[in-house]
Amino acid sequence: MSSWMKTWGLPIAGVAVLTGAIAVAAVAELQPVPESTLETSLKETIPEQLPGWKVEDLDLGPTESVTQRSYDLLRLDDFVHRNYSRAGSSFSVYVAYWKPGKMPVRLVNQHTPDRCWTEVGWTCTDREWNVQRSAGDIPLQPGQWGIYEIGEYTNYTYFWHIVGGEAHWYGGERINTRSSLTSIWEDFRKYGLNVHREQFFVRIVSREPMDDLWEKEGFQTVMKDLAKLCLAEPGEGVVPVAAQ
Repeated sequence: MSSWMKTWGLPIAGVAVLTGAIAVAAVAELQPVPESTLETSLKETIPEQLPGWKVEDLDLGPTESVTQRSYDLLRLDDFVHRNYSRAGSSFSVYVAYWKPGKMPVRLVNQHTPDRCWTEVGWTCTDREWNVQRSAGDIPLQPGQWGIYEIGEYTNYTYFWHIVGGEAHWYGGERINTRSSLTSIWEDFRKYGLNVHREQFFVRIVSREPMDDLWEKEGFQTVMKDLAKLCLAEPGEGVVPVAAQ
């Protein structure tokens, strides 16, 4: 190999990859944007009342300033953040929605507990990828599961990123992933130039182990509604809420 290639080969290859990624992203942005299929408020898609449980709607953050920063960062089209509690049990449900073309897939995928929580002091102490579970007899799409701790607090967490009706994960068993050129290529490989897809992000958090909570009737009621919204495996005969 010539000294010229040793010196300039890698930089030139890097520029070529960067140029290609930018070109793919630019062409994809020019594609037609489909209509949204969600025709109802997310607040109406999960129970507003649950027998035996106290139900409370929450905002995006604990303070007005944090909430506003979250709105500005996430650019949501709709969301619901609802807490269910009774003696000895509680869990929260957060569902965010972006219309087709609103946010790139790779940017939505950054806002997971793996990144957002660990960057503000939480520690991921256990993690499983692409976990299969069911809501009653409805198989759910693969979800991400983890335990996150800070001080005396522990969050047992499941989350899903649904893109165009299918669960999305950039692959690998790693946490705190960031947007990168490889994410652009991965989106192109999976979706071609049809990257304008509606997206949901669903997160379930509990202070008690999920296996204990999962079998409780009230929790199953909520999960069945989430299955109908976007979490059911495609082809399971469940009519999505957005299509009703």
